[in-house]
Amino acid sequence: MAVLVLLLWRPSPDRGQREELVLYCAAGLLKPVEEISAEYQREYGGKIQIEPGGSGTLLSKLRVAPGSADLFLAAEESYVREARAQGLVAEILPVARQHVVIAVQAGNPRKIAAPADLLRPEVTVVLPNPELAAVGRAVKRALAGSGQWDALVEQTRQASAKVSLVGTVNEAAQAVKLGAADAAIVWDATARQFGIEFVEVPALEQKTVEQVTLGVVASGEHPAEALHFARYLAARDRGQVSFQKHYLQPLEDADAWEDRPELVLMSGAMLKPAVDEVVKEFGEREGVTINTIYAGCGLHVAQMKAMKQGEVLPTHFPDAYFSCDVSFMRMVEQWFEAAKNISRNDMVLAVAKGNPKEVRSISDLARPDLRVGLAHPVNSALGALTDDLLKKLGLHDKVYAPGRKYPVLHTDAGHMLVNQLRTGALDLIVVYRSNVLSHSDNPDKHLEIVEMNLREAVAIQPYAVAKDSEHKHLMGRLLEAILAPESQKRFSDVGFQWIAEKESK
Repeated sequence: MAVLVLLLWRPSPDRGQREELVLYCAAGLLKPVEEISAEYQREYGGKIQIEPGGSGTLLSKLRVAPGSADLFLAAEESYVREARAQGLVAEILPVARQHVVIAVQAGNPRKIAAPADLLRPEVTVVLPNPELAAVGRAVKRALAGSGQWDALVEQTRQASAKVSLVGTVNEAAQAVKLGAADAAIVWDATARQFGIEFVEVPALEQKTVEQVTLGVVASGEHPAEALHFARYLAARDRGQVSFQKHYLQPLEDADAWEDRPELVLMSGAMLKPAVDEVVKEFGEREGVTINTIYAGCGLHVAQMKAMKQGEVLPTHFPDAYFSCDVSFMRMVEQWFEAAKNISRNDMVLAVAKGNPKEVRSISDLARPDLRVGLAHPVNSALGALTDDLLKKLGLHDKVYAPGRKYPVLHTDAGHMLVNQLRTGALDLIVVYRSNVLSHSDNPDKHLEIVEMNLREAVAIQPYAVAKDSEHKHLMGRLLEAILAPESQKRFSDVGFQWIAEKESK
């Protein structure tokens, strides 16, 4: 039967009336979730309808009626991952951890110490059905290969069965509490919530530390509302407190709670055409504000170092950094989690449409009759890569020869060079392919690419979340949004080459 937590609505000062949300909740998590929902009501109003059941049962309901819930909280991660693979769930939030134990009668009169003891003929056992309950799936997986699980299930088919299957972990715990069974497979948190004795089995525990996971339903009508509650439920100073109170292991890196967090993403300027839309869409769906700062990566690195040295700047240290090239990520990697390489971008020569100056190769940068524009070698990743390339090719001194008729013009970003080439202020520039392709009329009407075809003329773009961000999981979800197929197409459309999947294989 659905458990309904009715929250009397009162207006939120900055949000107005909240929508009713339906939460599918694994049965063993009902107590903390009811408590969290009540606290959420006191702070924000609204109404949460909680429908408890086995994780497998709830996933089946979601498959049959994808729009029947806004949130799906499973006692074990694989259910939510399955739901996402089937397009039922969009975002995934880790919540807490628990592991499998054997619940026993007070004093453990049957002297049960291991799963093998459950097969003794005098022992009555209750097992949560692995098709319906997460704890059943977890222990079935843990005992795979030993033959013990199959032997237990076989006993359920016997006429005088000492082993029976139930649909939820709460039913299994209740059987032991009422004396209807000698033992049951349950979560450690469930056993503690029911106040029953249990046996820790180290070998079993090592294989069954499972992550309680929350999924935001993809077809839900109120994604911002659902994500607001999801962030609250998973936050270390909100929902995590209740989960820990009810004996679940909290997450060490859980996000802090903010009603509408303001986050900072520092990104190389060349990435703006690829990521700007996905960042805006992500902020709208999550109900958060992401202040994206696009600039040369040399400037970003200098600002980050200044922040770490205590200098006061207009913004706080970035929650995430999307760098133009791995070389600039390495300069600040001590302040970030492991980076993920997303894309690559070729460096190219760009000239006016029709190539009126007959540029053929990078060596033409040294021609005295050309007005050359390059990115700044300190402020920009593009500039640093260009400068290194010229030195490797023995062209640096020729390009910067004293007395040159047209001194090399520097800017902090490639798109600025493109604008000057379009106006006729420059004849030849070195930019990223994406700088040229960021606007369709560039290659169609105004500019032409001259390929360098040099192995060194490539930049790799990594994304990383700051170690001291108060919202690591939220910025991790932004990474997932960047990795989505629609985002990948944006990258490809503006000239980037996608490498994320190749590197993960």
